[in-house]
Amino acid sequence: FEIEEDEAENLIQALERELLRRRFGPPIRLEITEDMDPVTLDLLVRELDITEEEVFRLPSPLDLGGLFEISKINRPDLHYPKHVPTTPVQFQPGEPNTKPDLFRAIKANDVLVHHPYESFATSVQAFLEQAAADPNVLAIKQTLYRTSGDSPIVEALIDAAAAGKQVLALVEIKARFDEQNNITWARKLEKAGVHVVYGLVGLKTHSKLVLVIRQEGGTLKHYSHIGTGNYNPKTSRIYEDMGLFTSDDTVGKDLTRLFNELSGYAIEKKFKRLLVAPLHLRKGLLKRIQTEAANARAGKPSGIRIKVNSMVDEQIID
Repeated sequence: FEIEEDEAENLIQALERELLRRRFGPPIRLEITEDMDPVTLDLLVRELDITEEEVFRLPSPLDLGGLFEISKINRPDLHYPKHVPTTPVQFQPGEPNTKPDLFRAIKANDVLVHHPYESFATSVQAFLEQAAADPNVLAIKQTLYRTSGDSPIVEALIDAAAAGKQVLALVEIKARFDEQNNITWARKLEKAGVHVVYGLVGLKTHSKLVLVIRQEGGTLKHYSHIGTGNYNPKTSRIYEDMGLFTSDDTVGKDLTRLFNELSGYAIEKKFKRLLVAPLHLRKGLLKRIQTEAANARAGKPSGIRIKVNSMVDEQIID
């Protein structure tokens, strides 16, 4: 559906109206079992005002969601061993029964985490919770595309705002099928004093970013998390994603500029380390691909590793 993007509250209200209409929208297709009787099928086709070409007979069960119940059967011999994610070595406590200082670890070296093999709870979640509780943290800025229903991430942002920190959350309320959840979270965050924004008109904000600004010895230090996966503790146990923690000042300043743009404070066109779509990503990737190709032709060390959900851009593929 299409809606006019105007002021934030108008946008939310328009989106909520469209969500109500979604239940009564025209059908796209009708899926039926192979053995449905003709009388029932004729009734459905007539009442739904569809054609025979829009009817699909399926040999399998129509609702596969019920198969999840099979996994709950008490037959340990039929289950794979339960995977318990590990804590990244850099984020493990130095002494038993103590909490690790994630800021110190990130300041010492960049930390790359690999979910679901490495724990979301003891990395991303712990990072935000420590930032919310740290009196030296002045500001937290984060993008939220999808999160869980009982999100500790959102609770950490609320705690940070309650502690008097400057908290900005960019909530993408146009995330497909999560619109209502994100509207609910946005209103809860606003009520708690978080500055909630909804991104740029005409664009969907799909990046997964956290920026923490901390006072250290009279200077401001930037701590950043840039990831490929949503800030969702549930899906982080089953989806493969990467996340980079860094205290690199250039990256932190790039993120500051990006959040300024996403929140409408300024229009930023130049970034030193980040490739930001829609202006810089394709051009930056093509340049790097061409560099590696030239290195390979010259017999120099070369290679490309890329992680994407899907690839449809013809220039990148070519």
